[in-house]
Amino acid sequence: MRILHTADWHIGKLLEGKSRLEEQRIVLEQFVTIADTTDADVICIAGDVFDNGHPSAKAEMLLYHILKKLSKQGQRLVVLIAGNHDQPSRLEAIVPLAGEHGIIIYGTPHTKIPSGKYGDFEIESLDEGVFSFSCKGEKAIFACVPYVSEKTLNEVLYQEEDSVEKRAADYAEKIRTLFQKRAFWYEEDAINVLISHVFTLGCKKDGSEQGMMLGNSYLLPPDVFPEKAQYVALGHVHRPQKVIGSHGKIRYSGSPLPYRLQETVIAKQCSLVILHPHKDLVVQEFYFDNPKPIEKWICKNYEEALKKCKENQNRSCYVYLQIHTDTYIREEQLKELKSYKEDILEVIPIFPEIEEKRTKTIFTEKTFQELFLDYYQEKKGVLPEEEILETLQEILKKEDENETNFYENEGIK
Repeated sequence: MRILHTADWHIGKLLEGKSRLEEQRIVLEQFVTIADTTDADVICIAGDVFDNGHPSAKAEMLLYHILKKLSKQGQRLVVLIAGNHDQPSRLEAIVPLAGEHGIIIYGTPHTKIPSGKYGDFEIESLDEGVFSFSCKGEKAIFACVPYVSEKTLNEVLYQEEDSVEKRAADYAEKIRTLFQKRAFWYEEDAINVLISHVFTLGCKKDGSEQGMMLGNSYLLPPDVFPEKAQYVALGHVHRPQKVIGSHGKIRYSGSPLPYRLQETVIAKQCSLVILHPHKDLVVQEFYFDNPKPIEKWICKNYEEALKKCKENQNRSCYVYLQIHTDTYIREEQLKELKSYKEDILEVIPIFPEIEEKRTKTIFTEKTFQELFLDYYQEKKGVLPEEEILETLQEILKKEDENETNFYENEGIK
């Protein structure tokens, strides 16, 4: 069985207020071509197809257009789960029509689809989030766990007064139980697949290792995933990668496009997974061509910036532009730059005194967070995202607590 794994399309997402629907259409058409040329039997879309719970009509039209092409009028099975950016009820609203085309949608962990004909496939619904079917003489069992929140589970995952460690442990245990309940239906002689939308420990997001939390989401240890699953198709992280310690059977496909400057260092891809009962999986990676890259230009003066804009005026790309200057960039200069390169997202002047101050900074006079912000902006050219700052604050808070406990234990005040 040939399964094509993708996730995190984020249809409708803006970049500094600019629509990227045309780029998304181009790259998703590439995905359809990959599905056709690889002769994929099943498409797994592991959440976050939309960027928010109230997508525009154009965003919805693009999703339906791509799903219809992927399903090939029901000849190919398409399995879609909701991510944290999706509104489950909105995705499931098209279920009556989608089923006729061989498209299966799970909006919540409690969703149970009816058994019956889905396109050319006879589907047996086994439980909430679990179904089986046969393809090319092989039986497959799919367990689907969309993004899990307190609301979707209708229960409290943790108490406000609990420590971060206890919250993380409780969350992991509840997800483990959820996965085990789904894995109960796996069979020895079948192809067993899990699709979910979660963060895991050791995963890399935008090239950096994460700690116990990422934003408001707790990271799961890899051992929560059922051992019987031959392949675990994950969404939630935009960087394609294998989960550490999983021997490649637990993977993030990543997003098909870079959605911020920090994501541009990693090639975007989808994964073709070839599975048979009792055999090791084979994974092939297929890369997307980015129709409009995001770039950072650093220019030594305004004249160099203007020249670069003229030279690249016919090249399709977004630009974060940094200019070394001893004066502010005037309004007419901004207009001149954008007359040649309209997709300049931001112009950042770098003044000599800032450079001098940066080199002469006495590090002991700054907080760790201030040093982190300086370093991040120098390396990336932009300020860090809110979720990164939240993670940093959690780490710093934990360090403060550990230091306080140490002094108290030692009787030092």
